[in-house]
Amino acid sequence: MHSPLCFLLFLLISVHLNAADTSAGPVDLGAPSSLRTGTLLREKREVRVQEGKGRMLKASSADDFFCRFVQRVNLVRRLLGTDTEEVQVREMLCELINYNGPAPQPAEQAGPLVGKTLRLRKSDGKWKCALVGGKPTAEQQKFLNDLAFTRLLLEIPEACLLNQTRKAGETWKVSINESSGKDYGAVVAKDIECTLAALEERPDGKQATVHIVGSFTMERPMNYLSRIEVAFDITLVRRLSDMLDVNTKITGNLKNIAQVNDAEGKAAQLILELPYTLVRTQAIERK
Repeated sequence: MHSPLCFLLFLLISVHLNAADTSAGPVDLGAPSSLRTGTLLREKREVRVQEGKGRMLKASSADDFFCRFVQRVNLVRRLLGTDTEEVQVREMLCELINYNGPAPQPAEQAGPLVGKTLRLRKSDGKWKCALVGGKPTAEQQKFLNDLAFTRLLLEIPEACLLNQTRKAGETWKVSINESSGKDYGAVVAKDIECTLAALEERPDGKQATVHIVGSFTMERPMNYLSRIEVAFDITLVRRLSDMLDVNTKITGNLKNIAQVNDAEGKAAQLILELPYTLVRTQAIERK
C-alpha cells in the first residue's frame, strides 16, 4: 500500500477515535467523586460583568449608573472530605467600578486575599468561606462572601447531574431545592433543562459535555436584606473517571434587589442587573 494512502487512513481513524461519540450507551454522569481527602486541585476562575446596570432608589430621587466587575483567581484547593476545603489564594485580580457615561479604562488590582489561606465549609446546604489564622477586615469579608457565592453557583451542575444516567444527545428536566417557603440563604431553582451534548474519549479518559439552562432565586443571601434572581446557561466538560469538571462556562443574568443605606446613611433600595460570565478550569496538582 502506498504511504500517502496509509497516512490518509491513519488520519481518518484518528479523527474517528477522537470525535464526539453520540451513539454510545448510557453513562453515569453523577456517580460519587473518586477524589480522595487530601487531593490538591489547581483551579483558575474568572467572573466578569462587562456592563451592568444599577439604580439607587431614594425617598425622592433615583440615580442610575453602570458598573463593571472582574475577579480572577488562581487557587490551590485541598479537599478535606465532601464538605470542607482548605484553599490557598495564589493570585487574585479584581476590579469594581461604578460609572456614568463612557466606560473607563481597565484598572484591575490585586485582591485582599492574595497569599491567604481560607477554609471553605458547607453547612445546612450553604457554603461559608473563612480566613484561616485571623479575623478578616471588612474588605476581605466581602471577597470571602464572593468566593462562597461563586462556589454555590458552581455547585448547581453537581446537583443537576446527581443520579443521572443518560445517553449522548438526550435532554431531560430536573428539579432541585424546591421550597414551600422562604429558606433564607438557600438556592431555590426552577425550569432546569439538561442535555448530554457529547461523549468524547480523551487521553485521560472519557469526558462528557453537558449543557444546562435554568434559573434560581435566593432570599437574604449571606444574611443580606436582598433578593437575588439568577438565570444561567452552563456548558461543562466532566471527566467521568473521577467526576471532575475540567472546564465550566456559565453565562446569564443576575438581578439583585437590596435594602441599603445611601451615602447620607438614609434607607434606600439598590437594584442591580448584571449580565455575567463565569469561566473555570480545574486540574489535579501533583505533589
